[in-house]
Order: sequence, then structure tokens, then C-alpha cells
Amino acid sequence: MTKQGGLEMKKWILGSILVAFFFALIMIPQHTCIAGEVWRIGTIFPLTGPLSKNGIKNSDGVKIATEMINDAGGVLGKKVVLVSADAPDPQAAASEANRLITHEKVTAIIGTQASSLSMAATTVAEKNKVFYLENEGISGLITARGFKYIFRTTFNSTMMTTQMVDYAADVVGPRKLGKKPSELRLAIIHEDGGFGTSSGKGLLARAKKRGLKVVASETYSAKSTDLSSLVLKLKRAKPDILLAAQYMNGSILFHRQAREMRFRPLVIGTTAGQGNPDFYKALGKDAEGVLAGGIPSEISVEGLAKGPKRDAEEFVRRYMASHNGEYPNPTSFVGFAGAWILYKFILPKAGSLDPEKLRKAALSLDIPRGKGVLNWGVKFAGPDQKNAGQNLYASAAINQWQNGKLRLVYPREIASSELK
Repeated sequence: MTKQGGLEMKKWILGSILVAFFFALIMIPQHTCIAGEVWRIGTIFPLTGPLSKNGIKNSDGVKIATEMINDAGGVLGKKVVLVSADAPDPQAAASEANRLITHEKVTAIIGTQASSLSMAATTVAEKNKVFYLENEGISGLITARGFKYIFRTTFNSTMMTTQMVDYAADVVGPRKLGKKPSELRLAIIHEDGGFGTSSGKGLLARAKKRGLKVVASETYSAKSTDLSSLVLKLKRAKPDILLAAQYMNGSILFHRQAREMRFRPLVIGTTAGQGNPDFYKALGKDAEGVLAGGIPSEISVEGLAKGPKRDAEEFVRRYMASHNGEYPNPTSFVGFAGAWILYKFILPKAGSLDPEKLRKAALSLDIPRGKGVLNWGVKFAGPDQKNAGQNLYASAAINQWQNGKLRLVYPREIASSELK
């Protein structure tokens, strides 16, 4: 080979190497390139299917929290990017959690809104040692398994059902019916999913502990399209107050058929069902006076520190601006609050998306009431405690439909209205 030919060959080889290197670079997935520049966090919510009404609302709360933190410069100078997954049922929740972890390589997930979905998704997360923040699923089973990487920012079903029964016996009975707790006749109904089953057991246990008379305790399929037989059975039992753990579709169906059959007890449902804006849209004036236990229906800024007050008000402003003036519903609140706890307290303290650092940061928190955006503080139960990962400072509220608005009536210190 001539000297000139050898030089040309070297140029050709060098050019080939550079071309190969260029193509190797552009074939690298985008998230790999930017992994060090942003916080990639997975989300799992029911965005389609029977639970999608609440799932979308919760997801919207998380998205607005993300917009707010990014507009403020991000967390430790880096923006948050959400990697979304749709989970209409438990099987999808498990498979999507697995996809986020194995394919998208996320090490932190926010979800899931519904207890049955949370049970499935958190099982996968724990197996893979991935940090999981549950912001609404309230089944006691979620934090009763001794898991290390699962944390719940909201109250659990026992906190909610205790509030519902006590409010029925100590407030609704005496004020609305003129009856002492010992004179009341209570009935309990619940759907057969994780949320309903856990809540139904809690309602019955609390009523028994207080020595209250329960004249009926019934379970129904969440897939039911006809609840007339349930209504008839309850009507025959003649309860003064009905305690109901239902999702929105079931609550609307039940109340419509109860109205048709002229069964009208005082009802204390939950914010997952009776507290949803679509419940009032479907029933109109027949929803007036119905109570809903669970998430506060309004963000009460009274008692909040300056920073959380500003953040809560900004969330409401942004939500209404993006939802045609609609005030955020309870499930949107907890979606926002859960993400905000992660962005403002856990992630800055961890300084990393390493699951071990995230869980240590979460366990170190002791935020008093007034420092969070939902009038409760944050302190998670440790791995050696009964409800590992449960926010011990969270608390449930009681709301009531009054003149077309869901007003917060209990606890009194943050209430916006009196019981009517």
C-alpha cells in the first residue's frame, strides 16, 4: 500500500469511528441523557375506567404541585418530571408499577388514589425497594404489612371511620334527631373493594366499641348496577343514620334508588363517594344535607403558617384557572398535598432519588400542624411500629352539602360552616 493510500485508510477508519459514536449517542434514550438534570418521578392513577373520576382529580392535584415547584425553580435547582401510568384495575396497577420500575427506571412513585390499586402497586414497589408515596388510598392493610418503602401522607380508614361513628353518635344524633347515642339505630353499607371492606369493618368495630345499636351491616359488589334489594333490606331495618363507604358511581346509584323507594335516612358517606362534585350534579337538591367523612372539602388557611398558606391559596387559584372556575374537590387536595410533602420536605432532605435516602428523610420528618397545606402535620410511623409508613399527624374531617357547596363542618377549629 502506498503512503497516500495508508493515509486515506486511516481517515476512513477515523471517520467510521466518529459516525458510529454519533449514532450511539443519539440512540441513547432521552431520559438517560437528562437523568442527572431532572427528578424523574413515576405516578400511578386510574385515569380510565370506573375509578377515573377521582383518579384524574388526584392526578391533577399532583400535576399542579409539580408545576408550582418547577415554576419556583424546582427542587434543589432541578425540575421535576412526572412519568405517568394509567391503572384502571389492580392488575394494571401491578403491571404499570413494574413497567415504571423496570423500563422507566424510576425509583420513586406517587399514587394511587384507590386502596385496591394501592395494595397491588405498593406490593411491586416494596419487592423492588422503590420509594412509594400513597396520597389517598386509606385501607388499613396498606400500612399493616410491615413494608419499609411505603409511606401514606393521608389518614387511614380507622381514623376516618372513628370520626364518622363518633360524629353520628355525639353530634348528628343529638342535634338533628334529638336522640342520645344509646337510642340511635345505625346501618352500615360498603362496597366490596379494599377501601369499602376496610372502612366497613372499621365502622362496625367502632360502633360496637361504643355500644351503639347497628340494625344492619351490608356489603355489595362495586360492579353492581342495581342496588334496589339492598335499599329494600335497609328500609325494613329502619335506621336513623346510614354510614356508607362507597365510591362515586355506587353512591349515586344507591341514592337514586333510595329516593325512588322513599328511603331517606340521614347519611354520612365518604368524600370518595358522597363528597364528589358529580354526586351533587347527579342528585341536585336530594344531595342537600348529606354528610361525607374523609378529606376536608375546603382548604382552611386559618392557622396555617405564612408559607403553607401562600402555597395552598396558589394551588386553589391554579386549579380553578385550569378547571373553568371549579373549586378543587377533596381528592385534588390530597393529590396536591402528598406531592407537596415530597417536593418541599422529603426530596430536599434526601438530596437524591435513592430509595434508602428518601425513606430515611421521610422517617426523620416531624412537621407540626399548621406547617403543612392541609392543616395536618407530618410524622410517619417507623418500621418497628404497627402501621409502618402511616402519617400519624393526619386526621379525617366531616363535610356536608349545603346550598350546592360541600362545606367543612368538623373539626370545629377549621370548619367553614355549622351542621345543618
